[in-house]
Amino acid sequence: MSSQLRKEFGIEPMDKKRRDRLVLLGLAASILVVLVFISWPFRDVIAVTLLLAFILQYPTAWLEKRIHRRRSAILIVIMSIFAALAFVLLDIVYILYSEITSLSVSSENLNNLLNQGFEGLINSLSARISESFQVASLQDRISPILSTILKDALASSTGIIEQVILNIPLYVVELVIVTLLLYYLLLRGQDFLDEMITLVPLEYQSDAHRFLRHLQTIYYSLYVVNLGSSLVSGIFAAVGYAVLGVPYFVTFAILIAIFGLIPVIGRAIIYVPLTLYYLLIGDPVRAIVLLVFSWAVLDQLTGLYILPLWAHRTGRVPQALTILAFTAPILALGPIGFVIGPATYGLALALYRTYRDTRQESILPAGS
Repeated sequence: MSSQLRKEFGIEPMDKKRRDRLVLLGLAASILVVLVFISWPFRDVIAVTLLLAFILQYPTAWLEKRIHRRRSAILIVIMSIFAALAFVLLDIVYILYSEITSLSVSSENLNNLLNQGFEGLINSLSARISESFQVASLQDRISPILSTILKDALASSTGIIEQVILNIPLYVVELVIVTLLLYYLLLRGQDFLDEMITLVPLEYQSDAHRFLRHLQTIYYSLYVVNLGSSLVSGIFAAVGYAVLGVPYFVTFAILIAIFGLIPVIGRAIIYVPLTLYYLLIGDPVRAIVLLVFSWAVLDQLTGLYILPLWAHRTGRVPQALTILAFTAPILALGPIGFVIGPATYGLALALYRTYRDTRQESILPAGS
């Protein structure tokens, strides 16, 4: 097409600079697609690492101010987290071992049970536990359903145990990746974020900084405050369960704090089976008191009052959004929804507040 026809129809030739930008944009998009594709199998690991890096930056900064060595502070924080998790796992294993041993299963019978496989082991243990709890005598008083709860729970755990054992090598690899990424993000994460800001056009960098400030406060409210309220519920559980005479009350308090990260239903995963346990052994008064205390203090006080109020005061996150961000994504995506859900809701809220602030700044000069 000649230059005269281009001018007649209003078609101007693409300049070289614009063409180079489009080629560069296409190349960057292609590389991004490849990176997402090859990193997709570790999407959960990356999401959990980003969450841990955001939460652990606060204790790392606090410790760095006191020892004046960032690398040492990062290592101490990471090692402390792993030590706490190891303590919880070993404590749970010890409790399971003690309870199974208390069933008076001899070594010969135990070997026979192991030779029968997981299904035989579960059936035999559930029969012995049911017998020791005198479930048969409780059937007439409570319900036939309660007599089979323990056996069904043990039977359903067989598949979980087998899956965990088969995936141990994968869990080890993921743990190594999380540790390395976590150390790098805590050490160089802020520098990497500053470099990313420099890629933003100069006229939009102020908006980018404003967006990151909103995102920081919102994520602090959604994640750090949620963790803090879970720790508070764990402390309440330790004190209350100790007064009620619950065995292994420290372990149950730790489990309450861990599962309390899941709003609404998380703590009930621990205290509802514990209530059923006391019903099965014929202690209904303690069961009712434990259920009322757990529901009123652990769920209502910390989960539905302290957490939303704390989050609203720190980052001005609406209470309804806090509950929705942690509940709906978990039901839709599973456990990983705990990371992705609040991150998505927080991102949307930060974008809205950035747009609102920018619009107000553009309106004020015109109004004045």
